[in-house]
Amino acid sequence: MSVRNLIGIIGIGALLLLISGNAVFAQGPAAAPAAPASTATVQERLESLEKKTEASSLWKTLGFKASGFLDVAYTHNFNNPNTNLNQLHIFDTDANSFSPHMAQLMFERPADGGGSGMDRLGFRTRLNFGVDARVTRARTNFAPGTSNSELDFQEVYGEYIVPVGNGLKVQVGKLNTLIGYEVINSPDNLNFSRSFMFGLGQAFTTTGVRLNYTFNPVVSASIGVINGWDNVDDNNQSKSFEWLLALTPHEKFGVSFYGSYGAEQSNRQGAGPAITGSDSTAKRTVAGSIITFKATDKDTIIIEPYYANEGNASTVSRSKNARWNGVGGYLIHDFTDEWSARFRGEIFEDAGGARTCTGGVSFAGGVNTCAVGSSPAGSSTAGSGGIAQTLWENTFTLQYKPFPALITRTEFRYDKSDKNVFLYGSRAVNNQETLSFQVIYLF
Repeated sequence: MSVRNLIGIIGIGALLLLISGNAVFAQGPAAAPAAPASTATVQERLESLEKKTEASSLWKTLGFKASGFLDVAYTHNFNNPNTNLNQLHIFDTDANSFSPHMAQLMFERPADGGGSGMDRLGFRTRLNFGVDARVTRARTNFAPGTSNSELDFQEVYGEYIVPVGNGLKVQVGKLNTLIGYEVINSPDNLNFSRSFMFGLGQAFTTTGVRLNYTFNPVVSASIGVINGWDNVDDNNQSKSFEWLLALTPHEKFGVSFYGSYGAEQSNRQGAGPAITGSDSTAKRTVAGSIITFKATDKDTIIIEPYYANEGNASTVSRSKNARWNGVGGYLIHDFTDEWSARFRGEIFEDAGGARTCTGGVSFAGGVNTCAVGSSPAGSSTAGSGGIAQTLWENTFTLQYKPFPALITRTEFRYDKSDKNVFLYGSRAVNNQETLSFQVIYLF
C-alpha cells in the first residue's frame, strides 16, 4: 500500500469518527448503542455513509427508475431436427441448446397525472441484448432479413398526461403493440414458449402516436396512429390505426377488444399490376379479444379469439387474399405463492399461407422455413410463399418462484400440423415435441 493511500484512509477514518462523534453528542444516549468504532472497518463506514446520501439523491428526486431481467433457457427437441431448429417457434428457436435469450435494461420516468408541470412528463426505454433481440430487431426493420445482431431497443417513447378529465396520456415513439395477449418479455407471459398466434400472426411493436384514457374503473381505451406492424421506418405512404377497449365490469371478470387497420405491405417497385406481397394499397384488418375469468382464488381462465385478413398477400390462394385466425385458451392454477401450473391450448389457421413457412417472418437461422417436401409440389418452402395449413399445440408449464426476483419454469410442448412441416431428423413429419427449462432473474 502506498503512503498516499494510507494517509487517505486514515484521513477518511478520522473524518468518519468525527462525524459519528458529533452525531452521538447531538442526539444524546441511544437505546441500543452501536458496536464500538474500533470493530467497524473503514469500508463498512463508507458504505453506511453512502446509504445515507443515496436516499436524497437526484436520481430519486427526479423520479427515475431502472429495472430489467436476465433470461436463460435450455430447449430439447425430441425430433432431433438436422437443422438444429425448432420449426415455427419464435424465440425458443434453437433445438438441443442452451440459449442466453435476453438481458433487458429498462430506464424510465413514469408520468404522474396527479402532479403538475414536469411531473406529467415521462419516458421509457427498453434495451434488449441476447438471441431474442435478433428476432425483435429483424421484425422491426432495424435489420431486415436474417440478422445476427443481438442488440435492440424494444421500446423508446415519451409520454405526457394532459390535464383533461381523468388525464389523457399521450405516448409518442416505439411501443409494445396493443394486439394480442402474449408479449415479447418472457416474465410477463404465462409460458416459456410463445403461441403461434403471437409469433406468426401478430405484431410485436408499433411506432407512432397513441392516446390512452381511463373513463372510470370499468372502462379504459387506447387508440393510435402508427407506421404499421413492426415498422420503425414506414414502408409505404400510408398510416395504420390500432385500438384497444378494456372493460372490467367485475373484479373477477374482464374483456378487452383490440384491432388494427391499414396498409402494411411495402411500396411496389415499378409500374404495372400490384405484385403479391408488395401492394401498398392492400389493407390488413385485424380484430380480437381477451376474455379473463377468475374462477376461484387459485384458478384463472383466459380465452383469446383472433381474426386477420389482408388483400393481395397470398401466393397460394387463387384470390390472393390472405386470412389467418385462431383461438387460444389458458388455464392457470396457483398451488401456492411459489408454485403454479399453466396450460395453453391453441388452434391457428393460416388459410392463405401468408404467415407460416414463408422464410421471412421470424429469424435466428430461418425458423419460419419448413421441411423440404411439405409443400404440395414437394419442393422446399424456404421463401417460396408459405403453406396454407392449420396448426395446433398444447403446452404444459410448471413454474416455481422461490423469491420475488427469481422465476424458474419447466415446459413440455406438443405441436401438430395438417401438413408435414416439421423435421424428424431429416424427414418431414406433421408433429414436434419440445422440453424446455428456463430461469429468469428480475432486478
